[in-house]
Formats: sequence, structure tokens, C-alpha cells
Amino acid sequence: MKYLINEIASILHIPASTIRFWEQKGIIRLKKNKSSNYREFTISDLMTLSDIKLYKNSGLALNQIKEIQKMTPQEHKILLEQKAIELKQQQQELLKQIEKIHAHISSINELYRLNSNVFIEEDIDTEYIVSFELYESEKLQQYVDNPYLYSRVQFSDNIQEERRGLTVDAKQISQYALQDIIWTKRNNRYIVCLMKEEVTEGYPNNLGEILHTLQKKYNTGYIISRFLLCAKENDKTYDFYKTYIEIISEKTNE
Repeated sequence: MKYLINEIASILHIPASTIRFWEQKGIIRLKKNKSSNYREFTISDLMTLSDIKLYKNSGLALNQIKEIQKMTPQEHKILLEQKAIELKQQQQELLKQIEKIHAHISSINELYRLNSNVFIEEDIDTEYIVSFELYESEKLQQYVDNPYLYSRVQFSDNIQEERRGLTVDAKQISQYALQDIIWTKRNNRYIVCLMKEEVTEGYPNNLGEILHTLQKKYNTGYIISRFLLCAKENDKTYDFYKTYIEIISEKTNE
């Protein structure tokens, strides 16, 4: 039984142009009908094309597929085992990418949550913050892998002074020198809110307004701002931060 190229393309769900390309590259050798000059495919050709499609979908390169029929079973096995290892590594990288995308989506959802709730009392989600400078390559890589680790440390009495840092948990803190630690969690209350800083000259933000409102009721201490994302709002670009403000005590009415 003979098939034409469009029939084979339909059966195998392969574009006819791809089959012609494989023929051009010498992956498959086809015969033409002498009278019509059309390519004719036999059952054997159909099976060969099916194998090529299988190997191509398995990630093998065309030059590998071209040579695979010349390989011994052992060489065949080695090639496929190497490809399986390579695909496993690619799978791990894809899982990491998916994890990063989900983390970014979580940051956006957190922005929405904070934007709809001005002040929320909740526990701070970090235990330590260590200093971070852009020339520190290892810490920079940590930030690249997870921007939410980036934190700014300020104190209510002087918000103009700030220190950059990365958040670290108790399991990791032993990796750092004592002088690297710029903030340690204390068992105080925290109010969380959304701080936004315009990405323009001077980087104006709304932290002063937030503090002014909170300090009508509370005596405040440390301010920890954890980066969420950079995005546009009302035609302006902002860095958005999840900001924790430490509550030292409530003010009494005199």
C-alpha cells in the first residue's frame, strides 16, 4: 500500500514541510513515482517516520536520529540514558522557574491584600536580617533567586537612615558573622501595611504618612520593608514593599 505525503502528514500529525526537511537532511530516504514525480510512502516509511517523530519528541537532535539506526543496542542505550539525564536536569530547571513564577504571583496577591487592608496586625515573617551590598556576589545571587528576601531596615525616630539586607531564618544564620546581622526579631507586635516608593528622582514614598497615622495611637520602633514587586499604578512606576512596623506600646490618653 502506498501513501502520498499529505496522507502521511495527516496520519502522523506532522507538517508535510517537516517531512520534506527530514528528507533533505538525509534522515529518511523516499522514492518518487516516476510518472507523477510525487513522493510515495510505504508502510515501512510510515513506521520509520513514526520512529523519527518519537526520537524527536524525546529531545534527540536530528544528527543523532540520523545515526541511530547505525548504532549497536549498547550505543543506543547509552545515547538514550544520556538524554534521560539531560531531560531530568531540564525538568529540575523548569520546576525552579515555575516556583519563581508562583512566588511572583504570591507577591502580587499580597499587594492586593495589603492594598485593600490599610493596617493589619500580624507576626513578622522573618527572624533575622543580614547586611547586603550589591558587590557581595553570593548574596546578590540569593536576591536574584528570590527578590522577596530583600529587606530595608529603618527606625521610627529617623526614617531617613536605612540599611539594606536579606532576610534569613534561624537555620541559616550560623553561616553569617555576628557583625553581618543588622536586625533580630523581638517578641513585639507588628502592624503590616503597603509602602510604595515612586521610581523617580528622590524616590518619594508614603512611609512618613503611614508612621504619622500609626503614631497617633502607638509608640513605634523598627520598620522592616520587604520588597514585593515593581509595577505601574496611575501612570507612575512604584516599588511596592510589604512593610512591618514594630509596636513598642500603645499611647495612653492624658
